[in-house]
Amino acid sequence: MVFRRRRSGDPMGEQRAREVEELARSRRIIVDAYEVERRRIERDLHDGTQQYLVAAAMKLGEVQLAPAIQDDPMLRELLAEARASLAAGLESLRETVRGIHPTILTERGLAAALDDVAASSGAQVRIVAPNPLPELPEGVLAASYFFATEAIANAIKHAPGASVTVLLAADDDLRVSVVDTGPGGARIVPGHGLSGLRERLAAFGGRLTISSPDGGPTQVAATIPLLLFRGESGVAL
Repeated sequence: MVFRRRRSGDPMGEQRAREVEELARSRRIIVDAYEVERRRIERDLHDGTQQYLVAAAMKLGEVQLAPAIQDDPMLRELLAEARASLAAGLESLRETVRGIHPTILTERGLAAALDDVAASSGAQVRIVAPNPLPELPEGVLAASYFFATEAIANAIKHAPGASVTVLLAADDDLRVSVVDTGPGGARIVPGHGLSGLRERLAAFGGRLTISSPDGGPTQVAATIPLLLFRGESGVAL
């Protein structure tokens, strides 16, 4: 009787696992590159543009104190208006810098950051996370945050007075579902808001789905891969 040695393992399964891991690795590189660029822009605005505007505001303040200006009411008023406009521009820039990557997002996580958005929205927005979310890669964290904030803003704009619920859940993917009780009828139109959201998610290997029958409700949902390697879990323990 001839005995044949049984091959151990599953070569095809091992190859597929390696391919999946390589795909996850390459997408992590893309995601990290987005975050590096986002942080560079934030740093340049904060350390460069903002500082120039602060210096300009200080110089305007010094000019306003000059005797020649004090003796010219029209010029004094023009300088006051210019300084007020500069102050408004500086505050707008600061808001932009804070919005590029909110500190609370890194310090306290996605649910807390979106709670902050909900509280300041002036609308009926509720954030629901039935289970603790795992630690998310920085790029996934940012992508999910900006998806949710834009989807919330769209709901408030197109369904004023409607209640909005954001549901967060994770396993191998992070799922962010934004539901509003508005009249429905939302569609993906090339070149418009939802189309842009879909394209940005696709860059991370994510996808967008929408359900919006006439009469509502409207659900806009994002599924974003956590880009896990073998042995990593998307479930918080």
